[in-house]
Amino acid sequence: MGRRAIVLLVALILAGLAAWAVWNFLDGVRSEAEAEQVQVTVYRAAEPIAEGAEGGILLSGQELIVESTEEQVDLPDDAITTQEELNSVLTGRVAAGPISANAILTRSQWTEVTIDVTPLAELIPSGKQAITIGMDNIGGVNGFVEAGDRVNLIVTLDIAADVIPADFPTLPDQETGGEGATGEAETITVTYTRYVLQGLPVLAVGRNVRLDEDAPTVIDVEPDPTTDPGIEGEPTEEETGNETVFTLEVTPEEAERLAFAFENGSMWMTLVPEDFVEVETSGVIIDTLFGGNLLDDIFQN
Repeated sequence: MGRRAIVLLVALILAGLAAWAVWNFLDGVRSEAEAEQVQVTVYRAAEPIAEGAEGGILLSGQELIVESTEEQVDLPDDAITTQEELNSVLTGRVAAGPISANAILTRSQWTEVTIDVTPLAELIPSGKQAITIGMDNIGGVNGFVEAGDRVNLIVTLDIAADVIPADFPTLPDQETGGEGATGEAETITVTYTRYVLQGLPVLAVGRNVRLDEDAPTVIDVEPDPTTDPGIEGEPTEEETGNETVFTLEVTPEEAERLAFAFENGSMWMTLVPEDFVEVETSGVIIDTLFGGNLLDDIFQN
């Protein structure tokens, strides 16, 4: 074997040893790094989550939260890592802000909803009472009445009255000593429409209560229809504007008149402006419906 061949062989052997040493070193570094890394389970939002979305709805929805495995070193400090922790954090809480799709869910993203409820009785002025009435959409101004407004109520009643005809029995004639005329009383029914109460304050419409002027400002959080399986794209009762249950602020006497009117007649409601002033009216019967004496107008024509 020549001198050059020996040198080349030695060089090859040294190069192999160096490559093996480098590979062995890198493999050791990789093994140490893998030993320090811990794989943990995390939970991600499958789609964007709106601010105010209820955590309980997300838990009950299908495929709204997905599970994945990540290295612990790369996770936020408050990342949710177990199913028990996920249930505990989201139940009874809402999203504190919007959460983007595929974002890792953390405890700080969710907040409890605290509601300071003022009893309705505290909103009723001294000497007044609250009474609830029900109207249909037409009679109730089609849902445009809101808590804090004022309304008038119109009643239509059928009033029965006895009319004494000319030949109705009367007292004996004192001059002649004879008996009075004989006959039968006639009962007629008159349909009468009139304002029964005016300018009544509306305490509540449905479950929406009039705001207390001294109460702090309340921020309502709207639920996200995309994460609420109960909505399914259909408008809620509040969205239709057809609330027909009204709680009014009345005096005891007004409460009695209101109850009597609803028990014995048909009711209509009118919505009035803030500067409304009560107006005295005489009411309407068929004879005055057209602004005059209907019978006289008919016979004159």
